[in-house]
Amino acid sequence: MNTRKDISKDIPVKSIAIVLNPEKDAAVEIARQTASLLMNQDVRVLADRTSADAMGMPDLSQSDEVLGESDFALVLGGDGTLLRAARMLAPYGVPMLGVRLGKFGFLTDLEPDGVQTALARVMEGNYKLEERMMLQTNVRRHGRLIRKWVALNDVVIAKGPLARMLLLGVHVADEYLSTYAADGLIIATPTGSTAYSLSAGGPLVTPDLKLIIVTPICPHTLSARSLIVSNHEHVKISVETDPGDVVMATVDGQVGMRLQRGDEVIVSEADIRAKLISLDGETFYSKVQTRLKWGDRFEF
Repeated sequence: MNTRKDISKDIPVKSIAIVLNPEKDAAVEIARQTASLLMNQDVRVLADRTSADAMGMPDLSQSDEVLGESDFALVLGGDGTLLRAARMLAPYGVPMLGVRLGKFGFLTDLEPDGVQTALARVMEGNYKLEERMMLQTNVRRHGRLIRKWVALNDVVIAKGPLARMLLLGVHVADEYLSTYAADGLIIATPTGSTAYSLSAGGPLVTPDLKLIIVTPICPHTLSARSLIVSNHEHVKISVETDPGDVVMATVDGQVGMRLQRGDEVIVSEADIRAKLISLDGETFYSKVQTRLKWGDRFEF
């Protein structure tokens, strides 16, 4: 599906989607003002139901398929909002302009006071487009596909509320790798390398690379480390833990399901890309310094 969308001075922008975090008052207010301004310019404004209801403009609500017809999307919130928008819009190839209203903001660069100027630049075609690898995740039970998702950051297989280790068998490209006794496993993209995987000891990876990162969570061993897997290979995780244990599969920290003993989670490179609009903001290495404090030393 992933239809290529480029914005050019020669092709007027006809429609813009808005996706926001309804818990952030600033996001809602900016969205309302921007929607009114765009509609006065005869630009069609679309929104998902959650965003439309938060704006008090329910008539803007459209299905994901209709949102996928937008020329680009304005995403107001933090990284979590952009992750949600990516799963919604990436299948349709819609570029996303992220506005940083969260505390961290590794994916969202634009400051709130620059929204109107940024919109004008994008509508003129004055921007760069970054394409980010995503993951395809399929859950199989008794050989039958029961759930599938795409993820921009990561897929996490983890334990429930009780402090019990899981047993998770891992195959890479159909070859047995190991059975991890651990709290879980993180399967991440380069974009997700700055998220949960990093906290679990995984590597930082520049987001323009195409690879898969496998990071165990608190493994009960002295030898388990993160593994870098080719984007041409798939990773299969088999749930081998006791039937009574709670095991969850979570995608981008937002959606998921409970797994059962014998379930298989197959993770591979998705055939779609998340398209992020860049307006000469911070580079990846600059963000590593300013937001992760990379290389900072304690002052004595």
